[in-house]
Amino acid sequence: MNFEIIDMYVTFGPWPTTRAESPASKLSAVLKEQNVKQGLAISSLGILHNHIDGNNETLRVCQNDPLLTPVATIDPRGYFGKDGYPAKLAEQGFKMFRFFPQLQEWTADNYAFEEALDEVCETGLPVMIRAMKVGDPSTIARKAAGKSNLFILEGVTYDNMAETMAVMRKHENILVDTRGLKVPAALKFLVDKIGADRIVFASGTLTESLAAEINYVLNAEIDDAAREKIFSGNAKRVIGGL
Repeated sequence: MNFEIIDMYVTFGPWPTTRAESPASKLSAVLKEQNVKQGLAISSLGILHNHIDGNNETLRVCQNDPLLTPVATIDPRGYFGKDGYPAKLAEQGFKMFRFFPQLQEWTADNYAFEEALDEVCETGLPVMIRAMKVGDPSTIARKAAGKSNLFILEGVTYDNMAETMAVMRKHENILVDTRGLKVPAALKFLVDKIGADRIVFASGTLTESLAAEINYVLNAEIDDAAREKIFSGNAKRVIGGL
């Protein structure tokens, strides 16, 4: 069975930490090769350098590539109070906001992050935030409490799986992605315990292997109805208009 695939996390641009060059043209070629319908894209400049320059680059590239949907980011280290910037990004056509605490060396209990998150949530757009460490899911859930936006915990691993599941049982607006679930049975376990409706596909390409991430879902011991939701059905619900 062929599945429509929407990848909730793809990136392009330079990655000095890996000495890799990942131009948008290469990203687009990889998505086409793997028959991915749409990639939620973000420039590495916004992650590793400056969120304003990065968001400008993301928008420019996505406006010229129908395979890519723009995702915005804000680095709390450069957020100095409410100024309407998130609303402007939403008006420009960005479909989701991303936060990268580990890569930028800040934590989710940061007050600047809390202020930025409040302003981001006023847009009504979904929020995806890296949550790879023990404690991250709980801290993020507390920040998300009372908000109607959908939150996606990105990069959840076996180490914080129990914590993540506890968070998801308590907060219905929190989902997870597939990128950190490297243990073969982890996806089936999540589907069985939480449900396929709360999981979205994300690869992290071009810094990760798109083919390997797709095969992880294809080889999981789940039924095709669950795969369809994970590969694209849930993304369409979260983002809309894809």
